[in-house]
Amino acid sequence: MTVNVGQLITEAEYTTLRSGINLVMGTPTGTGTGAAGYNQTITAPAISPGDKITAAAWNALKTDVDKAYTHQVGSAPNPALATVNTDSGITKAVHDALETVVNFVKDAGNRFSLGAGQFSTVSASSKTKASGWQGTQIHDVSFTWSSANAAKAFFNAGGKLVFVSSLSYTGTEQKTIDWRTMVSTVGTVTQDYVNVTRSGTAGTITSDGYYDLTTTARNILSRGGTTPYSENRYKIEARSITNGIRIRMLYEDNDIGDQRAGYLPGPAVDETVKGTLTSAMSYIRPTGTNVQVTAPSIAVNAGTTF
Repeated sequence: MTVNVGQLITEAEYTTLRSGINLVMGTPTGTGTGAAGYNQTITAPAISPGDKITAAAWNALKTDVDKAYTHQVGSAPNPALATVNTDSGITKAVHDALETVVNFVKDAGNRFSLGAGQFSTVSASSKTKASGWQGTQIHDVSFTWSSANAAKAFFNAGGKLVFVSSLSYTGTEQKTIDWRTMVSTVGTVTQDYVNVTRSGTAGTITSDGYYDLTTTARNILSRGGTTPYSENRYKIEARSITNGIRIRMLYEDNDIGDQRAGYLPGPAVDETVKGTLTSAMSYIRPTGTNVQVTAPSIAVNAGTTF
């Protein structure tokens, strides 16, 4: 809201700024890229029309704006927003500087950002499978928040779920080596509010983030083996549940056997997978003095074969 030199900063200007920061920090609203709200309590008081804007109210608003900006960027606004000592200290320059930061933090391009030092990475569930398995192995975990708003706030504030697999093996069994390559070339898979990414170079991923999910499971990652093990699949499935997400990491050893070089002619051989398979899920939770969201509860579901 444009103000002029010499103009009093009134309830209207203050409320516009307060509404902007409440959109970012307050009760979650909207979905997808239009979602907002970290489910935090702001300190800036509501002001009635006609009431004077006090230095205390303005400084409380500044504190809320500083918290939102630091949460997103990892450091306070620079130049720093002014703390006023008197009611008359709320000038055009002070107003405009704070307005600039409010407009920054409520922009959709910044709202879901998570600055350095503003989060904790927490292990949710890690399972290992010993040498000598075949068939499909399943790691099935539910992430559940205390309420729908708590779940939305987690992702609105930049929270993410993280999935990674590895296969430790040093031998020469080709099927096991193929499985090791399958999981290692995918790397780390990360799911946020509207997207899925991987750190590796292989595997098909989707853009099914938290707000895209339904109660029908869908693959957010799929990676197949290479000939003669192309039937095998490493997959990650996700679906929405009440106040949360259910994730299944699937290791589908669908190969039914192949004739091996040096043993021809002869029967097809379906080797077991050697080494130690590790399936791990974690989450990145916004935490700290600026924004702290509720952590999910973790449940390993029946059907997990690890």
